[in-house]
Amino acid sequence: MKSFSIQPVGNQAVIKVDLSFMSIESLNWMFERLQTEHLIRKADFDEEITGIGAEIKQGWWQKNREEYLRGMADADCD
Repeated sequence: MKSFSIQPVGNQAVIKVDLSFMSIESLNWMFERLQTEHLIRKADFDEEITGIGAEIKQGWWQKNREEYLRGMADADCD
């Protein structure tokens, strides 16, 4: 058997996955991600949202940088 196959059936698709190729948890994560991406496209955000996201990330990094990097250094000491 192939690792996975996709067959169209009307307006749906049947996906078969060899579970030695990918776990159920990984499949669930992948489909949750696809659902999130679908909802984002459906929301039809304009380009302004990208700038807002960059501001949020920059603010988080400035606020949490030292603690985050300290945690990374501590992880290397194990």
